[in-house]
Amino acid sequence: MTPSIMTGSRAYNFNIDTFEADSGNLNLTHSLMHDLAREGDLLSAEVIFEAGAPIDSPNDEGRRPLHEAAASGHADIAAFLLDNGADIEAAVQPFGHTALTLAVQQGHYDVVAYLLKRGASLGCADRLSGAGLLHIAAAKGDAKMAGLLIRAGADVFAEDKRGLTARDAAARAGHTGLEHTLLKVMEHHYKYAVA
Repeated sequence: MTPSIMTGSRAYNFNIDTFEADSGNLNLTHSLMHDLAREGDLLSAEVIFEAGAPIDSPNDEGRRPLHEAAASGHADIAAFLLDNGADIEAAVQPFGHTALTLAVQQGHYDVVAYLLKRGASLGCADRLSGAGLLHIAAAKGDAKMAGLLIRAGADVFAEDKRGLTARDAAARAGHTGLEHTLLKVMEHHYKYAVA
């Protein structure tokens, strides 16, 4: 009999030797740990980890369980994965998206705060466009996220490959309130930089 585990509303059969999940999706190789991280099932993740499941293996898309936890807003799973050896800077190609990038994209403030506390880099969020994390938050109009990133040290003057700043991203997306806030932050930084 094939072992199975129930997560949320879905049951998975898995190979006890490889911990590969069979959730009916034959087009994507992924581990059960990916599914548990995405669904926020910490207890089951701990159980399969203790049984030998890999904590940081990429799927066919290059996403690791930490990426799934961050994109789904599960800070507790992210903590578990990092505490057990997950690479906080692992990037999904070709864009170079890290767990932090995915959490910012999805607006998961608590996960972003946690990853920053654990030392995640504020570097380029998208290698193809050159957009930074602050660009992403600004384009989404997420003032709370933008504030968190600025307090963590995000460069308000950073430009993407088109020469646009996060303020420009906010303006282009029609988020005038955030655009004006970013302009004030830029003026404040500039004022103290030349003083």
